[in-house]
Amino acid sequence: MISSSRSKLLRSLQQKKYRDRHQLFVVEGEKMVGELTVKDPGHGFDLREIYATPEWIGKNQAHLSTIGLEVVEASTEEIKKVSSMVSPQNVLALVSKPEVPSGMEELLGHTVLAFESIRDPGNLGTIIRTADWFGIKHIVCTPDSTDVYNPKVIQSTMGAFTRVKVFYRDLLDWLDTPDMKQKAVYGTYLEGENLYETNLREAPVILFGNESRGLSDKLVGRAQSLISIPSFSEKGKGSESLNVASSVAVICSEIKRRT
Repeated sequence: MISSSRSKLLRSLQQKKYRDRHQLFVVEGEKMVGELTVKDPGHGFDLREIYATPEWIGKNQAHLSTIGLEVVEASTEEIKKVSSMVSPQNVLALVSKPEVPSGMEELLGHTVLAFESIRDPGNLGTIIRTADWFGIKHIVCTPDSTDVYNPKVIQSTMGAFTRVKVFYRDLLDWLDTPDMKQKAVYGTYLEGENLYETNLREAPVILFGNESRGLSDKLVGRAQSLISIPSFSEKGKGSESLNVASSVAVICSEIKRRT
């Protein structure tokens, strides 16, 4: 049974201010909770509590006994009351947010995707999942972007949030650090150079703008090169632009194709 105090806490974590206050967030669904229960996973997330239906507990009893994690039995109705999903799953977990490193030296030798004011949780979740697919482990977002621990973001990642690190930094300040000045920086821009004809340097930073406004002038000016994904539709009849998550997939694919 989920106690009233725990129920109140779980519901409150749908809001960022409470996730920040308690340093906790919720993960829902068999696949993602299953990934968090792997012994010695190396992802840095501390699984605090699991709430699950008797059916889920019975199916996973053998595995749960090997990791010594207590599971609270809850009815479908109880889970529904604390879930953020339209169709609640039969298991959810309370998870501690990992400690964010103050330095970002680990990004230096890797491709990094950077986002300015990305606001749609579904977009960010899909971007994290796409980055994971292409083996890109680091994302940097401006502080006004949507929170990576937003339930919709977590759900959209399909577990990729355990393998891709998301940092929140002022992009100009970060790019102006001595170490980052050594990296190639490309900005996505409608009038930029054709991606397929661009000489992409190794382990670059790729800048993506806000869903509706694109990159701000200050970040356009900070990019060493501007790149665009060419349209192959009949002139004058195609879409004006690609969704940012779709753009990420195309650019990641091209980067990996060349490495």
